[in-house]
Amino acid sequence: MKRKEKEAYWSAKIDEYQNSGLALSEWCETAEVAVHNMKYWLRKQSPVNHHIALKETSWVSCVVEESIENPISLKVNHVDIEVTSGYDETLLLQVIRTLRQI
Repeated sequence: MKRKEKEAYWSAKIDEYQNSGLALSEWCETAEVAVHNMKYWLRKQSPVNHHIALKETSWVSCVVEESIENPISLKVNHVDIEVTSGYDETLLLQVIRTLRQI
């Protein structure tokens, strides 16, 4: 099988898996596909992998008016977020959802 044919084949398999609603191991068993092969192609065809190479890093300035006491750090799609006590939970959830879509 040529490279383009393999990519098309695995793209179709990935679509089948994602539309099945099954856990990866269950779907692989049903479809008679090796789990390690499916994981490889899921990583290879992940939109995150394609975007990492294409996108530049951009920085956003953020001013914190409260004193920082025992902050926690989060990493979402290669973006570091530092959260301190007194944060707005709704705003943090919106920021995380937005970053996941990037």
